[in-house]
Amino acid sequence: MGKRLLFIFLVVGIFTNTYAQNGTGLIVGDKAPNLVLPTSKNSEQSFVFPYNNKVVLVFFWSSSVSSSQEELYKYAKLYKRYGTSEYKTCDGFEMVSVAIQSDIISWGQDLIKYNLLKLNNCIALKGYQDYFVKSYKLSQTPTSFLIDEFGKIIFINPDVRTVMGYLDERKNSFSNNIPQTRVSGKILIGDNVNPLKNSPVYVLNDKRDTIQKVSTNDAGAFSINNINTSQNLTLNIPLNSQISEDQKVYVASENGEILAPCKKIPTGFEYKLLDVEMVYLKPLKEVETTLKSTKELTDLNFTENLHKNGGTNLTLDATNKLDALIVKLKSHPKARVEIISYTDCKGDAKANIDLSLKRSTIISNYFVSKGITKTRIKAIGRGESEPLNKCKDGVTCSDAENEVNRRTVFRFYETD
Repeated sequence: MGKRLLFIFLVVGIFTNTYAQNGTGLIVGDKAPNLVLPTSKNSEQSFVFPYNNKVVLVFFWSSSVSSSQEELYKYAKLYKRYGTSEYKTCDGFEMVSVAIQSDIISWGQDLIKYNLLKLNNCIALKGYQDYFVKSYKLSQTPTSFLIDEFGKIIFINPDVRTVMGYLDERKNSFSNNIPQTRVSGKILIGDNVNPLKNSPVYVLNDKRDTIQKVSTNDAGAFSINNINTSQNLTLNIPLNSQISEDQKVYVASENGEILAPCKKIPTGFEYKLLDVEMVYLKPLKEVETTLKSTKELTDLNFTENLHKNGGTNLTLDATNKLDALIVKLKSHPKARVEIISYTDCKGDAKANIDLSLKRSTIISNYFVSKGITKTRIKAIGRGESEPLNKCKDGVTCSDAENEVNRRTVFRFYETD
């Protein structure tokens, strides 16, 4: 009898620890509870799982919880990268943000501040006592759930890199095996986002060894060269007299677009670099154009518009450029290519995705007409996502500034 009681206690202890680690009464494998909540569009939205044959990340947060805020910038970048991708066995990826709070004003301000407006944004005005939120058995915020297309919970509180790994495995596209080797950006401080001038920045690996040391200039800009960005990297910014006790420190792109705040530690500030952010930390003037061998095929970025008058027909100059790429593809029969088109932020976001896909498809068809096998080509449209500058919805920009974001990227891959 004593042994049986001991076994029962052990089993109860295991389940208790599982719930405590997750911060929720739900476990991996459970069916995700449904949600019906008010949205930022003054209506109610229903999420019944499985949801439209899509993978869904549901995350609960609060404006008043600083650890919630740290992830929001990264979630916005996550959706930009994966929200318009195509997947092998499901119809897409969605994100549902649920604010656990009664302060509607702060909620609305945070949606703008953290660039969350393109997500499905809901609010639980009764907090943990909301009828539908109670089904998730939360004990804290932030708490997140990754739900597959069958409505099953597959991860609880996954970090962003885990979500990225899961989605990358399921994407219906070629994997890019060539890691970025240069990182450029800025370190900014305070609400007025002033530059952190002439400050050391240490690059740490996953063992917390310093593998490089660089410095910011008078504009807060830094550049890291000859680095493998596919590994886990952390930027470390030591304490500095320029930073007051209550100021935040941010990592931003070269053009000043904030990626996220750094985490404060006793000796300064730290920021974990993620693959999802690398496109924002590419040197803006870096354009690779040399194609020497199959293994040296590199991405090409045509920043000028290849299409006539904002439409889909190719310009004469564009066909000349494409003909040069076709020669390279024919001389490297093991190479495949992704054609990724982007638009500016003018007009409807969905229409811009459709337009960019049409543009990529026109180029793909041109390649096929010149003898490149269709199986070597993939056409992708990403619309107004991933702007290279400040020009996004709600921001006034000149024609020249908008033109920067109207571009086509060619990504090359080697087959076995």
